[in-house]
Amino acid sequence: MGSTIRQSIKTARLTNNEAEYEAMIAGLELDKCLGEEVIEAKCDSLLVVNQVNKNFEVREDKVQRYLGKIQVTLHRFKEWTLVHIPREQNREDDSLANLGSSVKEDDILPGAIVQLPKSVIEEGHTR
Repeated sequence: MGSTIRQSIKTARLTNNEAEYEAMIAGLELDKCLGEEVIEAKCDSLLVVNQVNKNFEVREDKVQRYLGKIQVTLHRFKEWTLVHIPREQNREDDSLANLGSSVKEDDILPGAIVQLPKSVIEEGHTR
């Protein structure tokens, strides 16, 4: 059984699904930086899970860019799974999401809250 790292992410204003993608990509990149080779990711958005798992067709350009970034990141792992977990069974993650969206820039906690000034799919993103 692996360990758990709890972080919240503060981003520019995004839709709920965009925020799910941003958090997923940031988490995957953190896993890879920690040397993980096998991961199980969980997401409370059934739409996002089905899009990443290629069960749903995606036509929107922005979502296709998120999916492209996720696929590139996932290919760096030996094995991965993405599962849906209902929000009511995901209270801890929901609390972290609320923390990231409610904290003011002056109050960001180093190591606990990661600030992403740009979307991970924007040109010039440094990650």
